[in-house]
Amino acid sequence: MGKRYVWKRRFAGRTSFDRRESAWKRTLVLGGLCAALLALALFFLWMGREGELGYSSDYVAMAELPSQLSFTYYEEEEWKGVIEGINGGDLGGKLTYGKLRKLLDCLSIRDYVGYEDGFFWQNVTRPQWNSVYEQALDLLDTDHKVSAKNLVFLTKDGAAGSGSKKLTQKGYYDVSEGVDYFHYYDMYQVYAMDGRIIGVSSECQARLTFQNVFVHKAGDGMAEILYEGEKISLDMEGLTEEIADTICDIEWKDGNVAAIYKKEDVISGKVLSFDEEQIEISGYGKLRHNGSLKVYKTYGTVEELDESKLVIGNLQADFVVAGKKVCGIILKEPLAIEKIRVLLLNGENGTYHADPIFAVDTDCVVAAGGKETQVGAGQPIAASKFLKKKGTDYVKISPEQPEGRIYFADADGAHTSLGYRGTIEIRKYKEGYGVVNEVSLEEYLYGVVPSEMPASYETEALRAQAVCARSYACIQLMKGDYAALGAHVDDSTNYQVYRKQEEDPKASLAVDDTVGEVVKYQGEVAETYYFSTSCGCTEDVGIWNLEDGGEYGYLAGTSLMPGNEEVDLSDEEAFAKFIQDKDVAAYDSGSVYFRWRAELGMEEKADALNAAVLARAEADADDVRFYKADGTEASKGDFAGFGAFERLLVEKRDAGGAICALRMSYEKGSVVLATEYNIRSVLGAAVTGLSDKNGEPCEMAILPSACFAAIPVESGYVLYGGGCGHGLGMSQNGANGMAKAGMGYVDILMKFYQGIEIENVYGKE
Repeated sequence: MGKRYVWKRRFAGRTSFDRRESAWKRTLVLGGLCAALLALALFFLWMGREGELGYSSDYVAMAELPSQLSFTYYEEEEWKGVIEGINGGDLGGKLTYGKLRKLLDCLSIRDYVGYEDGFFWQNVTRPQWNSVYEQALDLLDTDHKVSAKNLVFLTKDGAAGSGSKKLTQKGYYDVSEGVDYFHYYDMYQVYAMDGRIIGVSSECQARLTFQNVFVHKAGDGMAEILYEGEKISLDMEGLTEEIADTICDIEWKDGNVAAIYKKEDVISGKVLSFDEEQIEISGYGKLRHNGSLKVYKTYGTVEELDESKLVIGNLQADFVVAGKKVCGIILKEPLAIEKIRVLLLNGENGTYHADPIFAVDTDCVVAAGGKETQVGAGQPIAASKFLKKKGTDYVKISPEQPEGRIYFADADGAHTSLGYRGTIEIRKYKEGYGVVNEVSLEEYLYGVVPSEMPASYETEALRAQAVCARSYACIQLMKGDYAALGAHVDDSTNYQVYRKQEEDPKASLAVDDTVGEVVKYQGEVAETYYFSTSCGCTEDVGIWNLEDGGEYGYLAGTSLMPGNEEVDLSDEEAFAKFIQDKDVAAYDSGSVYFRWRAELGMEEKADALNAAVLARAEADADDVRFYKADGTEASKGDFAGFGAFERLLVEKRDAGGAICALRMSYEKGSVVLATEYNIRSVLGAAVTGLSDKNGEPCEMAILPSACFAAIPVESGYVLYGGGCGHGLGMSQNGANGMAKAGMGYVDILMKFYQGIEIENVYGKE
């Protein structure tokens, strides 16, 4: 409060009349004073509510407060109601001390916050409010959700799509409605929470550094930068040096660019691996980076790319380095797909090996820690011996002759695996040793095609398989699933089976005859899924419960019956009749899995069945749903109380015959399984007998396919099914049947994948 003055009155020597007259006069004076004070208060209240309020250090707008207080127990919308009540019905005007006291009462912290008080009608200045707000954060923001940020704003006024989202030197921020005071080149200290600006502290007076900016071109007082996918022009008065396509730091001061610093250290090489902290570069080993890799393309159209474009092992790049950290990657030439890097799993399909030993059937070079060692043919090479040396990131084994092959071996050098072309790299991790085979894409296919399709199949079928395998491999090259381990794929059915069968001249010739050819859809390499055998038709992406399958438009499903006899198998009665007919003529009807029969013991296998339900729910919660008896959604934890299994009900079947949604009803609830894999996995746990088309018994961990009709019997169910695999894309046995019928590999591919083109990934005709 302001200073208070005490007025001491003198009564001695006054008559009673004098006192009455004096009292009357005082009443008039006090009444006038009160009226004046009331008018003055109303004036200040009116002044505080007039006009549209902008940023000021002299006051805080009431409209700013709901977002700024949204870190507390009320949401922003709830705070709007509270503050409207404090403010007399709306969010207009300015924060006064009277309103502040009520606000602190709402927060229950009035007794714990210290501040210099004022008259109830006085405006609270922004510095005074900031002091109160910081104390409120100390008391209530126990999770430290709110932080202060110094930002320079780079979104131009009126820019398309700017709206409530603003671009700053620290990326994009959403901006709360009541605090959107920001214009191009403004510098503010703000309060932010969860990527959103919720309040404004002050104008920023400090110098701000915009780190690791890609400058496309600069000079003559202007600079063009790439940032967050946008091209931004900056005024840089006084800049005369020409700068092009490199990484710089830019400083701002007082709303202007004050300086630009070019980063001079550049190294060149290929990316061998990367994770959230480090990137491994050929010839330089592992270097740290800033947490997110910034990648820029300068050939053709200059643009910023995301790190998914870092195709390990193939991409030559320039790396801008500062303080022993990679702060930017510049691609000056297109990707040349030459190599694929395959993670070789251990004998149990695990990622890591205990202590791998290798042998080469020719002389070889073992490179480790910058040194090379000559090793004679057949000599055992223990990776652990070389990785003990300080500063050694990995060991690389390279045969000296092109025909040389590298083998896993025992301590005596005896081979324990098939031989690998290319080179082998071994890295040490805390879990064990990771082993990567780097090989040319075409030589990789020599090891894939005979492992995925019998080499005895027709030549045109093998050629179709080679194109599919090459297309699939190219997609995986771009994905980088194993980038942290320096690989693109592994050698198992997780991707494509590799080197589980010896190379075969016929299969290798199919690779050579189609060298570089891939399937493209709408200009992009297609993910060419394939499987063993259909039931007479292939499926579409509905079997994987994909709501928007636009990018997979080439996987539309097709009939494999000669004469292009199209059928719709989504009707249960029509499908049951079709699937029990062993004489249906189709291109893959010669396969023993074209038709099959399974018995399910739902009571006998109840424990295994229920365990399989829970396992799939854990792995794929979106596609395994639980429902109570009244139809309301339940949780996985409720499943134990569902009681005994009662029946199966097909809720949705694809036109190609595969079940897309299957309901398993129990006494007190039900489970709905979506996707073919979940259905096959769960019901596979209840199988008591499985036989192929010829009645021969066979064993599988899951059902051969999701194309089956379930017929109830006393012991459970009998399934009449057809096909083997997921059913999407190319049926390998169907392709072989088409080849026998005289179709070429291009026609085979066009049959299985609609609307595609065959192009050469190496740019060759």
